[in-house]
Amino acid sequence: MSEKRNHLSQEQLLKAVQSKRECNAKAQTIVESLLERNIDREYFIAMLKDINQSHYDDIVDERHILMLCGYPLCATQLESIPSKKYSISTTTNKVYDITDRKKFCSTHCFKASEFIKSQLLVSPLWLRKYEPTPQFKLLHKSAG
Repeated sequence: MSEKRNHLSQEQLLKAVQSKRECNAKAQTIVESLLERNIDREYFIAMLKDINQSHYDDIVDERHILMLCGYPLCATQLESIPSKKYSISTTTNKVYDITDRKKFCSTHCFKASEFIKSQLLVSPLWLRKYEPTPQFKLLHKSAG
């Protein structure tokens, strides 16, 4: 009887490993598809359920390398990227690290991207079928 249990556990483990591979492959395909310039809003929102925050960070970084705004729904080509790491605000007398901000063409795109990232699930991709899919919301210009 214990042999049958072990065999079943091994079979379940193999299914889990296969599911993990499939989910990661799908996520990689999504990351690559979101490196294009003109991303459809509905497609973008539909793909969010199959990636996590790390994948989203990869999308932002890769778009930045391609000199595109890091926000996937923005098709703006980045012209000049500041080389400095910090910005000093004379109104607040504070120093800000702008490493992440300079991956975007505007403050709105930066905020919109962070808003999307904050909604992404952090659970493992292969366990998502057991969770309710969130209703992702976009940050509109007036809120930015």
